[in-house]
Formats: sequence, structure tokens, C-alpha cells
Amino acid sequence: MNDTILVSTRKGLFWVARRNGTWEIERADFLGDNVTLTLTDPRSGRHFAALDHGHFGVKMHRSTAKGWEEIAAPAYPPKPEGLEENDTWGRPLAWTTARIWALQAGGADEPGVIWCGTLPGGLFRSTDHGDSWEMVRSLWDHPKRKQWAGGGADLPGIHSILVDPRDSKRVWIAVSTGGIWFTDDSGASWTQRGEGMRAEYMPPELTHDPIAQDVHCLAQCRAAPHRMWVQHHNGIFVSSDEGNTFNEIAGVEPSAFGFPVVVHPQDPDTAWFGLARTRATSGPMLRARCRRSMQCALRELGARGRWRSVQYSYASIDGAASGKN
Repeated sequence: MNDTILVSTRKGLFWVARRNGTWEIERADFLGDNVTLTLTDPRSGRHFAALDHGHFGVKMHRSTAKGWEEIAAPAYPPKPEGLEENDTWGRPLAWTTARIWALQAGGADEPGVIWCGTLPGGLFRSTDHGDSWEMVRSLWDHPKRKQWAGGGADLPGIHSILVDPRDSKRVWIAVSTGGIWFTDDSGASWTQRGEGMRAEYMPPELTHDPIAQDVHCLAQCRAAPHRMWVQHHNGIFVSSDEGNTFNEIAGVEPSAFGFPVVVHPQDPDTAWFGLARTRATSGPMLRARCRRSMQCALRELGARGRWRSVQYSYASIDGAASGKN
């Protein structure tokens, strides 16, 4: 059980620690700056922070014994001359890092590897603890990548990255909006997954198309990596075959709309969700329990929070694995 939570907000990075049964802010870094995401690398103990400085662009920082140091941020290659590519709204798509939306440490057998997901949909990989980054061109150049679309953001983005604890060459990513993708060769090739999810906002002929799915968060149980949970734009889905197929949990109240998912690290049948009654209001935290028959139930825990006020945070609650809020 973790006693410290790193909370990334538009007003800085806050360290919240448990002391004598209560939680208190014990430290603040980058005060007043928009910290979009933080990662604690379990292999080295280093912390990584992504900042969005607006006009001055996206910056990356890495912790040191004396504080923080700025390191390279993922950068897109030059857009080929004459290439015409538009975003969801028909505007020219700039090949530039608009936001860092996901950070994930590689496997235990690849100590310097870090994966990074961005808007407008580029996936990057570092092999030197973030000193340099290389775009995964096999995904960016995939012909179906141009079918990705913006969801809540104007641009498509990679927000979830899962590295298989059994084999670090196997990686899953989730895109809003573009569904779930999988590689078993460290990103050299990619296949689409996610059969069984539905997108009620799409025309009937595209409702069950895997690439049309607006996955808000994809999470995996470390002790049983075949079990995956998804918070979708219009529902909660669970998979028992590594994301190949999903079943929907029906009857979620008061809402099936939300963003964060945290899966218990040892119990694949338990996950936590932070749901919103509407997109802009507070919602309850729910705990999902799923039995072997795949009959699932969600119980309201009583805790409520305005999820939009905290963009992303990594936390552990009552034995749960690290997750995003």
C-alpha cells in the first residue's frame, strides 16, 4: 500500500502523503504550471513530469537527487512536403507534440525503456531514461491511423499504455478515438483489438467497429494480465482474453460515463471506477466485482470528486494498482 500520491494538476504537482491516518499535502513542485502527467518508474524510483506551457510548448522533466532536470520531450519528424492530412474538423494536422497523454515504464528486463503517448496520436519510445525519444513509425504510418479522430480533445490521442509483465515486447495502447492496438514485437507491427465494445454515438454500421471505439482508459491486472478493464465513452467493458474481446457491464448507475480505472494488482475481478453523472459534474467512485460467470456488480463507495479538476494522477488506494484520474 502506497503512502504517497503524486497528483498532477493545472496548478502544479502536489505530493500528498498519509500521516497518522490522514492525507496531507507535504510538497508542491512546478507551482502554477500545468502538469499534465507524472510517472514514477518502479525500476529506478525516478519521477517524470510532463508540462504543458501553452505558447512555449510541451516540456519533460526528470527527478534527481537535487530536484528536477529538464530532459528531451518527444518531437515529431518533419511533415513530408506536399502531404495533405487533416484532423477531425478538416483543419491541417500539424505533426507536432500537442500534449503528452501517457507515460509508461518498460519491462524489468529493459531498464531504460519508457513509452510515451501523445496528441495528435504519435507513440514514442525512449531507451535511455528519457534522454532521447524515437517515434514508433510503424504505428504512425499505419494506414488505419488516419481514421483516428478527436474525442473530448480536438485531436486523437494515446492515453493508455500497458506493458505485459510476462513479456515486455507485448504492449497494448488505447486511443481516443481509435480503439485498442497491440504489438508483440516491441512496436515493429500492430494489430487492432477490442471486439465486443460498442460506440452508441456512431452510425449503426460503425457501432461495433473496433476503430470507432472511444476508449477513455484501459487497465490491466498485473497478477492476471489477461484480464483487462475499459472505461468507454458510453460504458464499462471487461475482457478475459487480453483485450481480444470484451463484455459490457450493463445497468451501471448513476452513469456509465467516466475516465479513471484502477485494477486490483492481485485480484483481476476487482476494479475501481470514477464515474460522472454528467461530463461536467461530480460523480461517485464505484467498485466493480466480476465473478467467473462474468456477472458483474458495481457498488458506490460514497467518495465523490470533480474529475476534471485533476487531469491525471497516479495513486494507490486500499491495495489497488497505480492508475490515472
